[in-house]
Amino acid sequence: MSIKLPQCRRGGAISERIEFFAAPNDATAAAIRNLGPARIFTTVSGAFFDADDAVVTWENLLTGRAGNHTATSEEPRVVAPWGNDGTAVFALSDQLVACLARSGPSRLLEIAEAWSAGLRHDGDDIGRDIALGILIGVARLARHAVRSGHRVYCWVTG
Repeated sequence: MSIKLPQCRRGGAISERIEFFAAPNDATAAAIRNLGPARIFTTVSGAFFDADDAVVTWENLLTGRAGNHTATSEEPRVVAPWGNDGTAVFALSDQLVACLARSGPSRLLEIAEAWSAGLRHDGDDIGRDIALGILIGVARLARHAVRSGHRVYCWVTG
């Protein structure tokens, strides 16, 4: 089952398709790189934002980490590197998954508003409601992952 969200207007360094999903391990997550996860896993879909920067921003906002830094070569952790077809899979950090799993609706709304505002400032256009829909969906995946001993991953293309 896939949770589909409206696409956002294309901005800067972004992915055309983004699918968050929970899987039992890195090898299973990496194996879907060429096909995408939607055929096998429940996914939360997004489009036209920089997914690796987004998860770093979410973690910064949820943990109160100062600054708004972007992803580095070490974070998030890549489990299936960029292929010739433009796809890759990376793992969300355990800390981010735990924070998302514990976050209630009001906290997710705060994070969505801050993320959306930061994207607008950078010239991208993801409205608060779309940002909130993505965060609610990924938080649901995080709760499932914590209960089942799985991890949360992100598949990107484009």
